[in-house]
Amino acid sequence: MGKRHYTNRDALVERYGRIYQLPWHWANAGIRSCLWLVDYHGHERVRLADGALDVQSTPVFSLATLRRAASELRPKSRESGPRTIIASGDCYIGLLAYRLAQHVGATFVFDVYDKYDEFAGYRRIGRFDPFRFLRERSDARLFASRALMRDLGDPQSDLLVPNGVDTARFRPLDMRDCRRAVDLPEDALLVGYFGGMEPDRGVEDLIIAVRRLRDAGSHIELLLGGKPPAGLDLGGAGIRFIGNVPFARMPEMLASCNLLAVPYRRSVFMDAGASNKIAEAIACGRPIVATRTPNLMANFPEQAACLGDLLAEPGDPADLERAIRAQLAERRLVDLPEGMAWADISAALARQLRLAAS
Repeated sequence: MGKRHYTNRDALVERYGRIYQLPWHWANAGIRSCLWLVDYHGHERVRLADGALDVQSTPVFSLATLRRAASELRPKSRESGPRTIIASGDCYIGLLAYRLAQHVGATFVFDVYDKYDEFAGYRRIGRFDPFRFLRERSDARLFASRALMRDLGDPQSDLLVPNGVDTARFRPLDMRDCRRAVDLPEDALLVGYFGGMEPDRGVEDLIIAVRRLRDAGSHIELLLGGKPPAGLDLGGAGIRFIGNVPFARMPEMLASCNLLAVPYRRSVFMDAGASNKIAEAIACGRPIVATRTPNLMANFPEQAACLGDLLAEPGDPADLERAIRAQLAERRLVDLPEGMAWADISAALARQLRLAAS
């Protein structure tokens, strides 16, 4: 069970992220699997088969969702009912999945994808703490972030499940071909950032750093994709804002850049994260310029060590300017860690959870 829309992506339409990719790989490896997506934004009800995976998406407040929950609560034999229910997306989906698992006698697995108590809606419901409840009542817990697992989990029993990469799509591509495909000038010097633009993502620091470089005579441009918050200044020369890029175009966009930026600031939420974009940028074979935050340092320690003094201090536009200038000169690449393809991650987790082919 998962949330259909998260991180500005549609898990169903774009076949995006762990919520979609893990069950898809299990189903197509012969492990009987179904994916139930809860849609917080739309009113569309969808039922389809993607290869061997049975997928259903229902609006959050709808008869379809109630019917689906009721169907899962009907008595089932051990042969026909689910043996494992995995919840990913938020605490409300976790609570529904926990209740279903409890009713049918299934193993309940909670994916601690984010530090959910940083969201106001998940901190407490009256005196009830849903995040703590789910962590304590789950039979197994998954973590995408090493830092979050260190702070809230038990490394001896919990499972680290990194955010993977579709390595057939995110791979080194010819820059000129990609720029022609997405209508970007072939001779531009581009540093790219694509994703969330909340203040703790450091996009404002990146904009300032690029403006400082241009003021010093560089012709660098910032290629910026995402949904900006109100008040973020995207005007002026050197800023190419292209809106929220469809996930299908992301490999070409990443490969169109000379550098890819991960300019995060320090915050409780960001430090506990495990951003998809880091592995995708590395897989595309482009130099990255990033800040020294746990999102990179904890999840990609070897890559962070390789970048060394090319990393910038978080929240410091002047040091980010220095790091961009240095990485443009050196263009130091790092390798993708072993086992980051979704096929590898799904196979490893299937073994750990003892999910067997039917």
